[in-house]
Amino acid sequence: MSPLKRFLQWLKSTGMPSRRFGNYHIMKIVHDGEKSVVYQARSGEDDGLYAIKCYKPRYNRIANRICRRYRIRSEGEVGLLLNPTPDADGPDHSLVRTMAYGHEFGKAANRYYVILEYIEGLNLKNVVALRERPPIEECFEIALTAARALAIIHEHNLIHRDICTDNILLAKNGRAKLVDLGFVAPRGIAFREQTGTPSYMSPEQFQAKPLEPVSDIYSFGVVLYELFTGELPHKSRLSGDRAEVAIRRKSELMEKHLRERPPRPSEVSDVPPSVESVILRCMEKDPGRRFLNARETIHALSLAREKEIPRDEPGS
Repeated sequence: MSPLKRFLQWLKSTGMPSRRFGNYHIMKIVHDGEKSVVYQARSGEDDGLYAIKCYKPRYNRIANRICRRYRIRSEGEVGLLLNPTPDADGPDHSLVRTMAYGHEFGKAANRYYVILEYIEGLNLKNVVALRERPPIEECFEIALTAARALAIIHEHNLIHRDICTDNILLAKNGRAKLVDLGFVAPRGIAFREQTGTPSYMSPEQFQAKPLEPVSDIYSFGVVLYELFTGELPHKSRLSGDRAEVAIRRKSELMEKHLRERPPRPSEVSDVPPSVESVILRCMEKDPGRRFLNARETIHALSLAREKEIPRDEPGS
């Protein structure tokens, strides 16, 4: 096989486009997931690095169908809507920025892509796995930053629907960024599709009930549990990538999230009582017993931080 044919075969196997996206030159693949491939790309205009998220063909069809069925915006449209206003712009904005979106060759039948700011770092899932639990001061900072990003979504009467540690990136400067707006939708919709990450999904998501911000709060509670303890509250005994195993694993996790109370965080790690109460309220099975939205959660987390990490008195 000639070098050219080998190269083209590699491009096909990785999903790498054989051309650039407009003025963006593809550099490398940074993530190859079930639904999309994310590339690092360099802009021909400002020479900056950006991320290009490109839907895989099968998911592209699913996403188009869901957007039409529920009359919801695409990921790129949502991203531009949620971008910070110029007076709020800055390098520490907690929600990933969207630059542009479109379809390859400009045709809806081709792959959908979104151009995003490029964030170099690890997701929170990997950080917890590699470093165990970060220091409590860092845990609070990560939690509050992610909650502020979620508040931006909730204040637009939207919900994220996939809050998980995979979707919180920690940049090299230590700042957290909430990413992946592919499931964002208006509040109040009952989706027939059980979309989300099973280990973090709320009972309402599993039951296909109308979703409100409190559904995100449940998922955020799972994130807090994992962040402050290093463990997930509910785990499956099954492992493997086969489709039938994934279905059984999701069913097992659904039963746990619907009916089982997780171990108290303090039974898993040295979690302070003030933090434990926030986590457990977020993860109440009854949506009416949770914090109503991200702003309420931020307030409770801020009070817990003040209690656990008191500021030095002036002149002390």
